[in-house]
Amino acid sequence: MRTNHTTVYPKVKICGLTSPEQALSCAELGADWIGLNCWPGSSRYISPEEVRKIVSALPESVTTVGIFVNESPESLEKIMIETHLDLAQLHGDESVELTAKLGVPFYKAFRVSAEFKLEQIQEFGREYFLLDAFSINHYGGSGQKIDWDLASTASGLGKLILAGGLTPENVAEAVKIVQPWGVDVCSGVESEPGIKDLWRVEKFIRNLRN
Repeated sequence: MRTNHTTVYPKVKICGLTSPEQALSCAELGADWIGLNCWPGSSRYISPEEVRKIVSALPESVTTVGIFVNESPESLEKIMIETHLDLAQLHGDESVELTAKLGVPFYKAFRVSAEFKLEQIQEFGREYFLLDAFSINHYGGSGQKIDWDLASTASGLGKLILAGGLTPENVAEAVKIVQPWGVDVCSGVESEPGIKDLWRVEKFIRNLRN
């Protein structure tokens, strides 16, 4: 009797898209999640109107994520509702107390500094969580790598989305070591901030799944 073995690959999130055309191209290349930056301090920021255009252009099978940094619950919820985003990624210094006030689906991104403790993940108790590199000058998208051994330990705490310095050249090794639920890439597949190099996007997804 033949047994069929189905390989389950990590979900792929391409973050920092700025146009419907590039977002759709990334989805066609195999991206499962598309991240759109709603934080005005980012070089990849797009307005709520632009976010909605991108969300409308994508098939329903693609999960759309809004990236927020220290946004008030009221403002965040308003943007989420107006743009029809599926999930909010909280990438700032948001507290458990603040997130308890949110009435929209969200997960927390943790910037892994020397002081980071795994207990912080458990305090939020969300289905998904993201680990990114800490940078004093950036809330994400810095291109810096995190400690993969630490991330591997964290992968047992829920659906880990691994970010931080991932590229087509290192994603396969990262997945082998960390075994995350998903991977998140931004600057590692860009020609400039907000503009994706679609050849690198294709290579990233191909290397991950091969």
